[in-house]
Amino acid sequence: MEASCPASGQRWAALVDRGNGCVETCDIVEWRREGEELVGYICGTGGAAQGDKGRVVRADRHPGFLTYERRPQVVCALPGMGWTVCYRLDPPPDGTPGADGFERRPVLVWLVYDDGTVTPCDVDHDGLVYCSTDTPELVHIEPPDPALG
Repeated sequence: MEASCPASGQRWAALVDRGNGCVETCDIVEWRREGEELVGYICGTGGAAQGDKGRVVRADRHPGFLTYERRPQVVCALPGMGWTVCYRLDPPPDGTPGADGFERRPVLVWLVYDDGTVTPCDVDHDGLVYCSTDTPELVHIEPPDPALG
């Protein structure tokens, strides 16, 4: 891999195929120049057979290595300002009429990433915070109600 040294502050990961359709994301913990190549190193994730668990190992020689991938980083957070995320719920078992089939949660914060992506994070009734776009049940995001001012 011919590359210049990744810029300071960037987050990189190695994608490793674990089989059975499972791809693991391993954070690059160090970059080293080896001859003309710039090589990423990860914490080993293999079992006793590979003997690298917990050791820093060269990513591109790890069994199942697929590629390096740059990961965006949060550069700022903006307040939710009354926006709401809507999740699709499973139909109620009793078929209660009148339910629209959505759970609405307030957007707590908007995360802004260095690649320009903006992602809402919501809070559930227990006070737990979720990145809304990581949930396949996300249906849509509603703007604030102008009547509420």
